[in-house]
Amino acid sequence: MTIEEFNILSKNLQSIVKSIPLNWGQTQNDNADSQINMFAIKTYSDLESTIASLSEENKNYFKRRWFLWQCSKCDELLFCLNENVNPNPNKRDQSYDIEFNNNTELRFDLKGTLIPKQFRNNVEEVIANPQAMIDFFYQQQSKGVRENYQNRLFIVHHSFRIQEREMYLRCHFDFKKEVIKQYTQQIKITSNFLQYQNAKADVIFILENLDKTFTSKIYSLV
Repeated sequence: MTIEEFNILSKNLQSIVKSIPLNWGQTQNDNADSQINMFAIKTYSDLESTIASLSEENKNYFKRRWFLWQCSKCDELLFCLNENVNPNPNKRDQSYDIEFNNNTELRFDLKGTLIPKQFRNNVEEVIANPQAMIDFFYQQQSKGVRENYQNRLFIVHHSFRIQEREMYLRCHFDFKKEVIKQYTQQIKITSNFLQYQNAKADVIFILENLDKTFTSKIYSLV
């Protein structure tokens, strides 16, 4: 993605966020995914045309998944604007998305997400120590008999006002750009990473406060 493409896409995402379902409608499964080639769809209007004949559950699923996928592409671009960050040159390689400081030990898979429901009664505790949440993410996202867990950098969006506002936080790219710049300037091999099995993990919290201001917290910089 070029900067010009990012500028267009980021504005489009902000303009359609009210149209994106707050719930998935169904869990991810191969049967649903096989109905369309979501990754070939460039615009939201094209997506709506493609899914017009599907069930409402499937429409909600693809609208939300497409939107979050586009947000993740924008997040990756924001990281790669910084000189010490390189994208994985092999687009088919799922082992990592970005590399910091030309160091293979600082390769991370990017995951945009939110605080899971079962942790929202203790949000302040989760922000202070997200290890239990990280364990949950790995246990849910890593499947199969081999325990080959990759390094992951989680961008966690949470609004103290209304939980549904996390969708707006995901495309609040002006704010995220500055937080990501701060992160890239300070990451190093000795950073205070979380651990899961043999993998390193870190968390960038993107937060909306009750007074409608925005703050962030980076776990490894605590």
